[in-house]
Amino acid sequence: MLRIARLLSAALMLAVLPAAGAAQSSPPTAAPITAPQPVMERRPAPTPAPAPARVEPDPWLMSYAGLGNRTARANLSQIDRALVPYGSSYTRLPTEDRVRVRQAFEGLIPRQSFSRYEVSEPQARAIAYLALGPWERLGWNGDCDGPRRTTGRTGCGEALDSMSRDAAWIHSTILSMGRSARRRPRTEELNDLRAMTEHARRMVVQTSGCGCHAAREDAEALFAATRDAVDAYQRSSMPAWMSLGDARIERIARLSDSLERTYLRCSGS
Repeated sequence: MLRIARLLSAALMLAVLPAAGAAQSSPPTAAPITAPQPVMERRPAPTPAPAPARVEPDPWLMSYAGLGNRTARANLSQIDRALVPYGSSYTRLPTEDRVRVRQAFEGLIPRQSFSRYEVSEPQARAIAYLALGPWERLGWNGDCDGPRRTTGRTGCGEALDSMSRDAAWIHSTILSMGRSARRRPRTEELNDLRAMTEHARRMVVQTSGCGCHAAREDAEALFAATRDAVDAYQRSSMPAWMSLGDARIERIARLSDSLERTYLRCSGS
C-alpha cells in the first residue's frame, strides 16, 4: 500500500510540473495601446485695432455757432483782430495753436467763461502774444524801407496801390446795393459782400506790414463793418438795401473812400 501511495504521489507531481512550467514560460500580457490624445493649441486672442483718435470739438466755435452767443461772437472778433499781424484768424489757426490761445485766455482771465466775459482789445492782444509769441518773429517790418517777409519797398508800393484799388471797388460796390440801385440776385450780392470782407481783411494785414499807420484804424473798422454786413445779410431774406440798412451802407462807403485816399497818400501818388 505504501508503494502504491508513493507512485500516485509521483504521478501527481509529474502532472503538475509541466503546467507550472508552461505558466512560467508564457509571455506577459501586453498592456493595451492607448491612442494619443490630441493637444489643444491655445492661440492668443487677436489684438483689436486701436480706435481712431477722437477729435474734441472746439468749445469757442461751438459757443459761437451753436448757441449764437453775442459775447462769444464779439470775443472772437477781438481775437481775430489781435491775430491780424500774425496773418491769421482763430478759425484758420492749427488745432494746437487754438488750444494755446484758449489756455492763454484761461491764464490771463482765470475763472471766466469765454461766452460771458467780454474780452477787451488789449486783453486780446495779450492773449495772442502769450499763445503765439511776438508777431515780429514772422519777419514783419513796420516800415516800408525794410523788408516785409520777402518783399521790400517795391512790394509795399504795389500792395498800397492794390489796396487803394480794392478800397475804390468796395466804395462803388456797396453804393450799388443802396436803396435806389438796380436789384440783383441774392447770390451776387452775397458774393460781393464776402469779397469786400476778404479785401478788407487783406488791407488790415498789409497796412500793418507796410507802415501806412494812418490807415490802420479805418482798415480795422472797415473789416469789422463788412463782416457785420455779411452776417446781417445772411440772417435776412430781403435785398441788400433792406437787409443792411442805410447806416451800414453809408459807413462802409465812407470808410472805403477814406482808405482809398489814405493809401494813395502813403504810396506817394
